[in-house]
Amino acid sequence: GLYWAAESRAPREASECTGPGPSAASRPPVRVATMAVLSTMAAFWPASSWPVTFVACSGGFENMVYAFGFGYGLSMMANAGLTAVIARHKHKAVTPFGLACCGLYALYGLRLTTYELRRNSEPSYAPRLESLQLKSDMMGLGPKFAIVAGVSFAQALYALPLAIATSPTAARARPLLRGLGWAGVGISAAGLLLEHLADEQKLAGKRADPKGPVMDGLYSYLKHPNYFGEILFHCGISCMGISGTPMQVFACIFPTFFMAFTLQNAARRSDREADHKYKRIDGYAEWSTTTPVLLPGLRGVAPPGEGAA
Repeated sequence: GLYWAAESRAPREASECTGPGPSAASRPPVRVATMAVLSTMAAFWPASSWPVTFVACSGGFENMVYAFGFGYGLSMMANAGLTAVIARHKHKAVTPFGLACCGLYALYGLRLTTYELRRNSEPSYAPRLESLQLKSDMMGLGPKFAIVAGVSFAQALYALPLAIATSPTAARARPLLRGLGWAGVGISAAGLLLEHLADEQKLAGKRADPKGPVMDGLYSYLKHPNYFGEILFHCGISCMGISGTPMQVFACIFPTFFMAFTLQNAARRSDREADHKYKRIDGYAEWSTTTPVLLPGLRGVAPPGEGAA
């Protein structure tokens, strides 16, 4: 099937990788158990990443923001590490391209997790965090489970581009496809850098003036440069799986469109809140109506009161 294995030979390779060696009786029990778990995960990778991402997103049972923030970051790091480990478990040499893809995933997850920790400790973010906690406390177990399961499944899907990037298929791909894969690495790296700079600028701006909008620097070019960086990162991820089958390529591309749609809605919601909150701030109305929302060069066409960040 499409998702149950990025390579049709995965189950056979998983069984072959044990090869000749010490008998199971002579190995430490922990090692035997670890190898058994890895063999099982390898046989069904990347679908077997879902239980791992579910655990990573389980903070959503306490506060739904933890599923989206910490869960997202932890899942990206877990997918990167497990993909590399499983590739080695199958006795496959991980190519520089595969290492670059795994490295970007891990770096993205580490950046997001540490940023969430710092932002959640900021006094300026405390009211927002308290509001989300109140909403979470009012939710039943069923809705919370749906959020955790949905977010973790989406994160499990992101293991597919890595599974393809570290497979022999990527190494044997035509030069054009390999070039597109490396282009994806560059696009993702650029998006990650932009998102990091935009988040850090906004964090510093809120420390300096918790009640004011951030309208200078990167935010003088886009209302949501961090969202634009996120979209770029996901566009690059789509290219990482370009050497897969047509169905696998579609499965790699679809989450990017879903993420762009989600970020667009988040930007609109944020803009409506900001229009109400900052309407009396000098220069805000002009900035709101003349600054592009998500994409450079595409200015918002909403009248004052219906757009800003």
